[in-house]
Amino acid sequence: MKKWISITSGLLLAAAFCTPAMAKGKGGGKGVGDEKESQAGGLPGLEDRVEADEALILELQGQNNFAVVNSAGTVVRFNSNAGPVTATHLATGQYEVNFSKDVSGCAYQATIGDSANAVPLQGQISVSGDVDTDNTGDVYVQTFDNTGAVATDMPFHLTVTCP
Repeated sequence: MKKWISITSGLLLAAAFCTPAMAKGKGGGKGVGDEKESQAGGLPGLEDRVEADEALILELQGQNNFAVVNSAGTVVRFNSNAGPVTATHLATGQYEVNFSKDVSGCAYQATIGDSANAVPLQGQISVSGDVDTDNTGDVYVQTFDNTGAVATDMPFHLTVTCP
């Protein structure tokens, strides 16, 4: 009987010391009361990884900014982590789109595209960074008819990808 109690006690103690609460934390702590959450602890470690992944996702989402602008120069929809996107119709076929943040070191891509998700349009488009010195958040867009010879007001989709 004593041997059975001894074996059972040993197994219970071994099981108790193998629980996550008694395991050493990743930072080399002593387990219970350790300031750092234990990666071996399951849920607390998982929560830390999820929080880090969510922060990375938010950071990456901020790198891809876009604006859909109608032919009158009104922003129909947009995505930017810096705030609202505005557009100005400067002249026939000429637009300035402002992303409320410095996009001077970014890449720009624009396509002629209907702003109301209707029939695709034909035309040509060119895009460049800010052409004046008033704001580094501006992107300059020019739209033309399908021959590329005549400046024409056209709706477009603009993507700005930043490092």
